Amino acid sequence: MKILVIGAGVAGLSTTAHLQRAGHVVTLLERASEFRTSGSPIDVRGDTLDMVKALGLYDQLKADEIRTSADSVFVDDDGERVAVMSTHYLNDSDDDIEIARPDLMRILAGALAPDTDLRFSTTVTAIADGPDKVHVVLSDGTEDDYDVVVGADGVHSLIRSLVFGPEPDYVRFLGAYIFLAPVGPPADGQPSYLHLAPGRMLGLLQTPYTELIGGYVRSPQLTIDYRDPAAVREAIRGIFDGDERWRTQELVERMLESSGLYFDECAQTYMDTWSKGHVVLVGDAAHCASPLAGRGTSLGISAGRFLTDALAAHPGDLAAAFAEYEQRQRPYVERAQAHVAGSIDRNIPATAEAVEAQHEWLRQQEASRV
Repeated sequence: MKILVIGAGVAGLSTTAHLQRAGHVVTLLERASEFRTSGSPIDVRGDTLDMVKALGLYDQLKADEIRTSADSVFVDDDGERVAVMSTHYLNDSDDDIEIARPDLMRILAGALAPDTDLRFSTTVTAIADGPDKVHVVLSDGTEDDYDVVVGADGVHSLIRSLVFGPEPDYVRFLGAYIFLAPVGPPADGQPSYLHLAPGRMLGLLQTPYTELIGGYVRSPQLTIDYRDPAAVREAIRGIFDGDERWRTQELVERMLESSGLYFDECAQTYMDTWSKGHVVLVGDAAHCASPLAGRGTSLGISAGRFLTDALAAHPGDLAAAFAEYEQRQRPYVERAQAHVAGSIDRNIPATAEAVEAQHEWLRQQEASRV
């Protein structure tokens, strides 16, 4: 089939690679001018490892495995060590892989067919579903008909808005925000540091390619344009104004100077169905679990695999194929989304008492590994 995939993140790349191996002709669009490689390290977990092996990518991922989360040091308000993070409660299995985002994106992009029609700085401006095909008009001035359109364009999905309806109908704010910024080369020999305070986590993270400052903060929903750098910086200054604990002001100032500052809601996507006509959604566009779940990468990879398998199992019957894809993917999604309530309490304790309780829990986790 002739298939259009919108969004070249993890879900879009995985879906394209799986579809191409099944013999489909795929065009891949990305609104940005290049692959997004900035961000904190990410995890490939559980059953998804078998799917990565099926793509022939496991050895490459394993060769680039890192231990940023496993070796993070929690500190108190004075910078004194509390505990080293245990990955015991994070992993599905001992085989789970943590990898730097640039490495994962390079490996997934390398899995695409050499002649892939990959268009950067391009998105959809209009889409019209018909009885046999879906007609799509692109921002580069071209238009064409496709057998299937796959929306893999994230929690703020344009395709979801165009086909299913406005974002507020499907995306639920979780009462927290994520922020992240690359601030320079990694500090050799230094661990990552994490600091908890009531209502927020702030971290100084070391990855193979960069030093990152980032974390989470509890907050009512803000009425700002997250694509407006000035508005984002003003919001972050307000959140941390007057906080003199640990190295907070120093790190916030460094973060605000970064041209790569990222700030967005922690949110989840809930939809009764992920398909309509010839259009189907994968990844965060369909079922975001939020960054707090730590499972977005795995869900993006499994979505591409299950969708491809379902299309092969039901040739000529998209409704049946999309139904099977959803039936196989939803249990993974429901597990990931249900995990987030506990993750919010662990990563963003609401009170001083909750911070101390989390510190004690971390000490116990560390002691259990000795």
